[in-house]
Amino acid sequence: MTSLISHERKRPLFEPPIHRTKIKRDAHMMNLSLALSMLFLLLPWGNPSWAEAPAGSLMGRIVFSGDTTPDKIVENTRDVAVCGKTATIRTVAVDRETGGLVGAVVSVDGIPIPTTESLLPPVVIANIHCSFSPRLVVGQVGQQLVLRNDDPILHNTHLTLDTRTFMNVALVPAGRPVGKPLKKPGIYLVKCDVHNFMTAAVLAFHHPFFSVTDETGAFRISHLPPGDHVVTIWHKTLGTFQQRVTIPLQGEAHVTIEYLTNAESRQK
Repeated sequence: MTSLISHERKRPLFEPPIHRTKIKRDAHMMNLSLALSMLFLLLPWGNPSWAEAPAGSLMGRIVFSGDTTPDKIVENTRDVAVCGKTATIRTVAVDRETGGLVGAVVSVDGIPIPTTESLLPPVVIANIHCSFSPRLVVGQVGQQLVLRNDDPILHNTHLTLDTRTFMNVALVPAGRPVGKPLKKPGIYLVKCDVHNFMTAAVLAFHHPFFSVTDETGAFRISHLPPGDHVVTIWHKTLGTFQQRVTIPLQGEAHVTIEYLTNAESRQK
């Protein structure tokens, strides 16, 4: 009996050290978990740094004050039943209300290229009613360019970059589309060797800082770092010129840029 009572009295003296050790161990695990959480937050996960950096937008309108160039009417003798006897080639289109130039490419170079893992959708040029649709395509290097024939006749789509052939494919009626990634930046000229009045252009950039003016001449480019930038404006008929603009910190710069006749290589 005495040994049993003595044994029961000794147990409480031994239990508290176990309890204190457990508290210390739990506290150590909490500190370790907190330290790992802080380290995880400091690692470069999530959005790329360029998306978190201060950025603004450039928006506005490209207007044309020169004499408008009438559309060209050319005669056709191939596949008249589908293409018609004549074809209209649109040269310079200006919105009557705003004076905006349609189909001008606006771009901003000299900005660090953002990194992204998202796949860009392909850009498509279709042969429709003996015309390329659209006649102006703008994309990024690495983006897939797809050629398609929706006509019931043969078309031959031929793309050149700096006089070198990039693609030259025969597109049969109801045939499968043909695709190839844009490998270099620049202006790709597009024509149909079967119907020489069919022309188009593809512009490829290393970056996403570009826009094409809409039917009112308006454009918008986002995610631009604040500061002074040189904007390049290109038009297939009118040529190229540059304009300096200032992008505010996390704001929008609104500009109206006048595109003069014979603007080739003009810079402000």
